[in-house]
Amino acid sequence: MIQFSIKPRLCVLNAGEEVCHDELQVKWESPVVRSLCLFQTDKSEPLRCWEHETRGEYQFELTASVSTDFQLREQQSDKPLSDQRFQVVYNDKKYRKARRNPWSFF
Repeated sequence: MIQFSIKPRLCVLNAGEEVCHDELQVKWESPVVRSLCLFQTDKSEPLRCWEHETRGEYQFELTASVSTDFQLREQQSDKPLSDQRFQVVYNDKKYRKARRNPWSFF
């Protein structure tokens, strides 16, 4: 089984913001030696590949306005082994509950 993580996994856009600019850190680890490639699922070319490794790390800048999926795939078969989502959410005040202290008189 492969352990695969992306950090951060979430970007919150405030009012007036349209895109996230974030530096993502990708890490994976496998109990057996593998040749893997990291893909952003809406792109055909891999972001990074590793050959005959049991672990890998990669940092890159991401600009995104919508949630984006990433996959680790086997190099030879192109078979997806694991995936992670970088989620873009909008901080919309109308969906947030008003916070009020229970002891407040106003």
